[in-house]
Amino acid sequence: MGGLPVERDGEFEIADICGNLACRKPIIQVAGRGRPRGFCSDVCRRAADRDYKRAKKLVETFERNLLRTRHEVAAYGRAGDAEDRLLTPEAQAALVANAVAAIARAEGVLAYAEPTSSDRFHDELRRLVGPVSALLSARAHQKAAAS
Repeated sequence: MGGLPVERDGEFEIADICGNLACRKPIIQVAGRGRPRGFCSDVCRRAADRDYKRAKKLVETFERNLLRTRHEVAAYGRAGDAEDRLLTPEAQAALVANAVAAIARAEGVLAYAEPTSSDRFHDELRRLVGPVSALLSARAHQKAAAS
């Protein structure tokens, strides 16, 4: 089955399975015009729709509870801790790596750009790169010391 076409009497039949996760019966349908069947019956279609709505409501409830709990944690004055937990360690490492690469590119621009007497953009870039570079450097030293 698995959606492979089978030729019978000059028409193609496509084997598939019911979209209701509780059923999963095989569905044989003739290829051609019209919407392909997703369910073996109207009962299965309605059951799948009902299950989908229940699951969606459950996810919304969990997300609302998670948000409320995050606000409670932040109320203890440890917002930095709560924010760090929002991202996985891999996501945090990727963000830091992207920031380090961006600062390195900006430092390269500053090193090779020739500032003119009225080049306020060059000065502004220098004022932006300095603190961010120091922050990333301090974070790298903290992480190395913790290891």
